[in-house]
Amino acid sequence: GSYVVRSGDSLASIADSLDVDGGWHALYAANKSAIGSDPDRIVAGQSLDVPTENAQK
Repeated sequence: GSYVVRSGDSLASIADSLDVDGGWHALYAANKSAIGSDPDRIVAGQSLDVPTENAQK
């Protein structure tokens, strides 16, 4: 799936709200090419890929 970043979001808050397996680390790993080297630098309107482990179960 995907998620569009809103103002005030952090990788941790997004991962928590979407119950991402592996937390913000997994979310960052799935989007490192889009986010860059600093996981704190996400911007409102940015679309992130959300890793979905549940699809395999």
